[in-house]
Amino acid sequence: MARIQGDRIVLREFWQEDLEDIHSWACDPRTAAMLGEVFIRPRTREQTQEYLDNLLEGGSGANFVIADGDSLNYLGQCSLMMVDGIARKAELSMVLREECAGQGFGYEAGQLVIRFAFFHLNLRRLWLKVLAENARAIRLYKKLGFRVEGRLREDSFRAGHYEDVLVMGLLRQEWHEEGGDT
Repeated sequence: MARIQGDRIVLREFWQEDLEDIHSWACDPRTAAMLGEVFIRPRTREQTQEYLDNLLEGGSGANFVIADGDSLNYLGQCSLMMVDGIARKAELSMVLREECAGQGFGYEAGQLVIRFAFFHLNLRRLWLKVLAENARAIRLYKKLGFRVEGRLREDSFRAGHYEDVLVMGLLRQEWHEEGGDT
């Protein structure tokens, strides 16, 4: 997989050396609380290793480490999952290490992976699911051009209560009209 160079970051392939960084966010209750159901419970190092091994073997979809542009150190990761070549769509997921949040890395990574999806993979639609209470992520996705398409009421069970999940989508045409390809 080719590296995708940004201004301050690069999207690169996964390395075995990323294990500790992945395990740190997968076990961080603040980060894991905002992720999908697979991360609700703390993960063992062995489970994280299996997850990384799957990514190193190619996984499914397109999976990238969000890395510092100079050192190539792990800052987070993003994936295009459930890629459908007929409908030309995919689900986007992103996670950053907590200490990297709020510095613009997520926005830059989002721009790069969207451009990759629309131009390299020739997709026409991206979508994602996000907890309705995850205001920081929702602001980021809206800034990237995603629109709220629906609300899945009480779709997620966390910390003893049900939470709503938003479905957000971005069409290539909308992104293009907003100047996303410049």
